[in-house]
Amino acid sequence: MKEFLIEGIKKINVNYTEKQIDDLISYLNLLVEYNSHTNLTAVRDEKGIIEKHFLDSLLLQNYINADTKTAIDIGTGAGFPGMVLAIFNRDIKFTLMDSVGKKTKFLEEVKEKLNLENVTVVTSRAEEFASDDNKESYDLGLCRGVSKLSTILEYIIPFLNVGGIFLSQKMEGTGEEKEAQNALDILGAKIEKIYDLELPFSHDPRVIIEIKKIKQTDKKYPRRTGIPLKRPL
Repeated sequence: MKEFLIEGIKKINVNYTEKQIDDLISYLNLLVEYNSHTNLTAVRDEKGIIEKHFLDSLLLQNYINADTKTAIDIGTGAGFPGMVLAIFNRDIKFTLMDSVGKKTKFLEEVKEKLNLENVTVVTSRAEEFASDDNKESYDLGLCRGVSKLSTILEYIIPFLNVGGIFLSQKMEGTGEEKEAQNALDILGAKIEKIYDLELPFSHDPRVIIEIKKIKQTDKKYPRRTGIPLKRPL
């Protein structure tokens, strides 16, 4: 699997070290073992995990600003993209959040095994974690969720500093950015660029929407638990 992983990383033009490769292989082994008794991800074969989770996460690597110091990944699941990017960016402090305890328990094991001192794991929903202490305190937002962009924006943008970047990942172009314009206006953000990419082996399309926070967000956002999903902005 190591050769397959390295080949994929080269194909997406991401720089790597031997230590990062070894850490990803350890992460892979932990995930496969854990997934055998606890359902963390529907993708179970090793090559599938490498391409659809690890390499998919690393598609973001070359779009992370050099001055990024803090990042938050909301709904990280088994650690995608946040844990993978934390392995490749040990100088950035990552907060990995998920509301499902079995997933955050696994992430704690990965953190300990790989000695990732730059990772904090939080078991919470975004709406509950959004205290005044946590709002507007991150340079980079991540979320590989399946919810509509307008909903995801309400989860992410309140946590970003003014000038912070949200790298939103989508499976393919859905036109959601047009529907999300009202949410962008309300939350104080704008779309900077849209990148059309693909996975290196399957050539499945991927889209990265680069969104910049341009002004402070009203403190009432995100609204209470469940509302952003039921009534998107």
